[in-house]
Amino acid sequence: MDPLIVIVLVVTAATQVSATACNLSHDNGTHQCYGALGEALFIVLAADSSNEEIRLTKGDKYILDIKTGKDWEPKLQPEFKNRSELFNNGTFRLDRVLKNDSGDYKMEIFNSEGSLLRHVNMRLQIQAPVSVPVLSHLCLPHGETLVTCSSEGDGLQYSWTMSGQTLNRSVAFNAVTLKSSEMAELTCLAQNNVSRRNSTIDLPACPVVSSQFPFVAVTVALIVGTLTLLLALYVGINHLCKKRTSRYDTSVSINEDEDVVYADVKIDKQRKQRTPATDMVEYGQINMAGNPDVAGSPETQG
Repeated sequence: MDPLIVIVLVVTAATQVSATACNLSHDNGTHQCYGALGEALFIVLAADSSNEEIRLTKGDKYILDIKTGKDWEPKLQPEFKNRSELFNNGTFRLDRVLKNDSGDYKMEIFNSEGSLLRHVNMRLQIQAPVSVPVLSHLCLPHGETLVTCSSEGDGLQYSWTMSGQTLNRSVAFNAVTLKSSEMAELTCLAQNNVSRRNSTIDLPACPVVSSQFPFVAVTVALIVGTLTLLLALYVGINHLCKKRTSRYDTSVSINEDEDVVYADVKIDKQRKQRTPATDMVEYGQINMAGNPDVAGSPETQG
C-alpha cells in the first residue's frame, strides 16, 4: 500500500497581530524591539520632565528631535511625516512599518544646558506576521502518522498540543510522528515575535500495513529491474552483431563481383585467339586432300 497524503479541513484561530511597543523610558543600554510588517509601532521615549531635549537617530540620520515643556519644538524627518505621530507624553508612533525600518537606533536625552543625561540603544527588527497554518498527514507503516504544519512568516516557531496536552516545546521543526494509539485532536501553533496563529485537525486512524509488504515490494522491484537490464543488454549486443555482419557481407560481395568480371575478360580473349588456328587446320586439310588424287590417278599416268 502506498503512503497516503491527506490535506484536511482544519479549524484556524484568528491572527493575533496588534500594534507593538518598545519602551525606552527606564533602562539604559540596548533594547531589542520587534515590529509587525505593515502594522503600527509605538516607541516610548520617556519625555516626562520639563526642559529636556530628546533626539532619536538611526545611524547618521536623525529621525526626530523634540523639546519638552512650554516650547514644544518637534522636528521630524520628512519621510516619516505621512506615517507617524508624536504625542504630548513623548510617545512616538510609526505606522505601516517597513522592512527598511529595521536597524539600530539611538535615543539621547539632554538637559536644558545641553548636557547628556541618558543614552539608549534600540535594535529594531521588523517581521512578517504568521499566516494560517496548513496541516497535512501521511500514513506510515504499522499505523503511524506523520503530521506536518506549514505556515508563512519570519522567524517561525512551532508547538503541538493534543487534547490540551503539550507534545513538545516550541521548536523550529514543523513535523511530529504519532503512534496509532495516539490518534486524537491535534493542534499546531505557529508564532514569531509579533504574531501567532493555530490550526486544529481531528486525525483519522491509519491502516496497519503488513510487515511482509515492504519485503515483497522490494523483491518485485529488484526482479523487474534485473530483467529490464538483461533485456537492454541483449538488444544492445544483438544490434552490434548485426551491424558488424552487415559490414563483412558487403565487402565480400564487392570482391567477388570484381573477380568474375576479370575472368570474363580473359575468356573472351582466348576465344578470339583460337579462331585463326582453326582456319589454318581446315585450309591445310583441303590442300592435302587434292594432291594424292592427282598424283596417283590411273588416268593421269596413262
